[in-house]
Parts: sequence; structure tokens; C-alpha cells
Amino acid sequence: MSAPESWEEALVRLEAHVDRAEGIISGLAAPDDERDAEPWVEPTGLGPMPTEFLFRAKELLERQQRLMATLPALLADNQAQRQVASKVSDATATKAGPVYLDVTA
Repeated sequence: MSAPESWEEALVRLEAHVDRAEGIISGLAAPDDERDAEPWVEPTGLGPMPTEFLFRAKELLERQQRLMATLPALLADNQAQRQVASKVSDATATKAGPVYLDVTA
């Protein structure tokens, strides 16, 4: 995907990525959804942001900061779940027994 050609397009794309992240965190979207196919591309050469977009950009920044604040707790929870799953897997896995090959037959 190419870089956005206007501040409007840059904000629309970034809002879509924030919407996606919020959906994943809230459980309303799957991480493997097709919308992941388009990576966000940093805008270049757009010049200063017009004042008409400042309020929208500030709201977007606040949403991003809220998302970043939730990540450590989500990662810690995920790590705890992985540890429990590993213990359950170890406790319930069938141990491999010896295998013999009859070479005299």
C-alpha cells in the first residue's frame, strides 16, 4: 500500500487500524480478519496538519494511548493462561513408551 496522499486519508487509515485494535482487544474482531492485509504506511510529504484535523487527531491519539495502556495487563493475562495450559498439557499428555523393533523376523 502506498503512503496516504492527504491528511484526511492518513487519519482515515489510522482510525481504521485503531478500530481494528480496539475490536481485537474487546473480542469483537478476530486477529486473522482480512483487514489485517493492509499495513499502515506513515504519511510523508504532507506538510503541517491543517487545524481542521487537530481535534480528530487528538481524539485518535487518546484512543491509541488507551490501547497502549491496556496491553501490559493483556500480555500478563495471556502469559498466565499459557502457563496454566502448559501445566495441563504436561499433566494430561500421554508419555511415549519404548518401541521395539523385531529384527529377527
